[in-house]
Amino acid sequence: MDLSCSGKVAVVTGASSGIGRSTALTLAREGARVVVAFNTHAEAAFAVAAYITSHGGRAITVQADLFSKEGCQHLVDMAMQNFRQVDICVINPGGGWHPQAPDAVDPEAALEDIYREAAPIMYLLPLLLPNMYAQQSGRIITIGMNPDVRSPAFAYNTAKATRLAAMFEAHSHAWSHGVTMNVVAPGPVAEIESLAEAVEQSQHGDAWKNRTSTTSQDVAEAVAYLCSDAGRFMTGAVLPLHFAS
Repeated sequence: MDLSCSGKVAVVTGASSGIGRSTALTLAREGARVVVAFNTHAEAAFAVAAYITSHGGRAITVQADLFSKEGCQHLVDMAMQNFRQVDICVINPGGGWHPQAPDAVDPEAALEDIYREAAPIMYLLPLLLPNMYAQQSGRIITIGMNPDVRSPAFAYNTAKATRLAAMFEAHSHAWSHGVTMNVVAPGPVAEIESLAEAVEQSQHGDAWKNRTSTTSQDVAEAVAYLCSDAGRFMTGAVLPLHFAS
């Protein structure tokens, strides 16, 4: 299947590690110019961008707090300044993991989780959609949670559902302007520790072929499909990934 993203510019948040890093490497593999967005772990983010550029791609790093209006504005400004367009935005980091039942939930922490899941969407959509609407194309993808997974974290689950609901509510309006909105929803994801392993998986080397369960690369491949021409008519979807026990 051709997953080419040639000619497109992708903003990938949380791209210094984990799902974000694998997604940045994979979209670069498919020809996208990549904005490696991060809030912490600058050295790791620089390493991701350096790998992409040293292997013939184009990438920049942008430090931005996605939970603030100013941070999101800075991210989009830098993407436009360097590449003059944004075709893809992958919204990754969100709330924290607090394994508490409803009768033991910390209300302040729970509300902060909900805010952190929703804020990047609410701040970024009005910054990105007007230009995407003008060009009659674009991809907005958020990383959610597999709805079949029953975790003990009531607040986290509720916060992830908020993200899913926001995307579902927006997708019809976006589709009328040629923009798709989807959620990739993994369950537990096996961590890829090093950049070297992330690169090997993104290039479908032995670490990819010999994996025994879902990794961040599986999530990245799902994102790449949605960003490609093959995924042009998929919108308002939740694409679940399951953890193999």
